[in-house]
Amino acid sequence: MGPNQEKPRLSNLQVEEKAAEARALLGNPVFIDAISDVYSEAIGTLVSAEVGSLTASTAHASMKAITALRAKLEGYVADHQMRQKYSKGDK
Repeated sequence: MGPNQEKPRLSNLQVEEKAAEARALLGNPVFIDAISDVYSEAIGTLVSAEVGSLTASTAHASMKAITALRAKLEGYVADHQMRQKYSKGDK
């Protein structure tokens, strides 16, 4: 999908399924441990890297990617919660 193309709108069922999968991942101990380990390794690499080095930049990018992944998954859950709230007429 190109930068100027709009994403197709998901049905409530698709949003619910996506939210359920995201919630399952966020609560999965193996996923949590793996993400935490990768993040911790990136912190260690960043701390020991020379300022401005490619190693530091790569570690920082890894940390940003993990943070973005978590935020995206949490956003799927929040989107579903908002749709539920407003589909029931709660305003």
